[in-house]
Amino acid sequence: MLELLNNRPFDNERNILNADLFVNNLKHTLRGFKFNTKINYEVYRNITIYTITWNDDKTYEDILELKKEIAVSLGINTIDLHIEKITDQQVRIKVLNMKQSTLTLRELLEEAKDNKNIPIGLDDEDNVIYFDIDKDKNILTAGVTGIGKTNLFNDIILNILLKEDNTKIILLDSLGVNYNDYDKLCKVVNDNDSVIKEIHNIRREFEERIKSGNKNDKIVIFIDEIYDIIKQEPSVKDDINYLLELGHTANIHLIISTDSVLDEDINYIFDKDEDVLKLSFYLTSKQEYNKFLDKAIKEKVGRDGIYFSTKDKLVRVSIPLVEDIEIKRVVDALTNKKDK
Repeated sequence: MLELLNNRPFDNERNILNADLFVNNLKHTLRGFKFNTKINYEVYRNITIYTITWNDDKTYEDILELKKEIAVSLGINTIDLHIEKITDQQVRIKVLNMKQSTLTLRELLEEAKDNKNIPIGLDDEDNVIYFDIDKDKNILTAGVTGIGKTNLFNDIILNILLKEDNTKIILLDSLGVNYNDYDKLCKVVNDNDSVIKEIHNIRREFEERIKSGNKNDKIVIFIDEIYDIIKQEPSVKDDINYLLELGHTANIHLIISTDSVLDEDINYIFDKDEDVLKLSFYLTSKQEYNKFLDKAIKEKVGRDGIYFSTKDKLVRVSIPLVEDIEIKRVVDALTNKKDK
């Protein structure tokens, strides 16, 4: 089925040539300050990591005093330079590549070795990041309007469809504009009143599954822009919260997006740190990141990807761009296969 997806192999040659040039610049600069260095680098799709080692009496503090000179050598602004200490005589520097790649879903699926879980995207070192539905159970994602939350939904929806494992997908879109192409294979609910009714129905479905013990078939519910839905009908937040906490016990999982995380009504749902994978797109303030990701964010967060929090750091993930023609090809192929 991968042949249905766009194939645009990424060529990293330009970034490799740039890295060679920057290493020469960096060696020359540091030599001028009496540093005898060895510099290695690894070029990935979106970043290059430079590792600088020295064997003389220079210290980490001496390197920090040269931030401006190092930034110029690497072709970046000083404000974008972060020097990570490895030892007293070794540091690592991550630099965004001048040529950025657009990841395709086909490339991601070809990289993914784990057929059980759902690949979300690639981290900065090109490792595949997965959504483990048995472990994480649900996804909450936040970001400003137009930043790519719908694209993330498309990424996950196509991943599920291509597995052909009979998972039932329900798409709740109160705006009624984003997911109509899936209506041959998924249940698509568009207007606000119908979305609210469907959320109540899903809770009843959960209760029936628990009572009957019939919970073998997996259901994944996508809810786009939940904040708008709650503003119209606040009572749905109790159903959503209930399903986030217990839905997985009946094989029901939620994937929810919002453009607001500070409002009291949305906090009721998004202020969770168990049984959920939180993915943050660009937000407008550090207060929002701190609230949503449950940690004090010190790193500079940009518009170029999604982020999730581990115990010790913020991880950036590049997600594939899913195009309308790919959705149509996959839906048509699977529909024709089902009808035979």
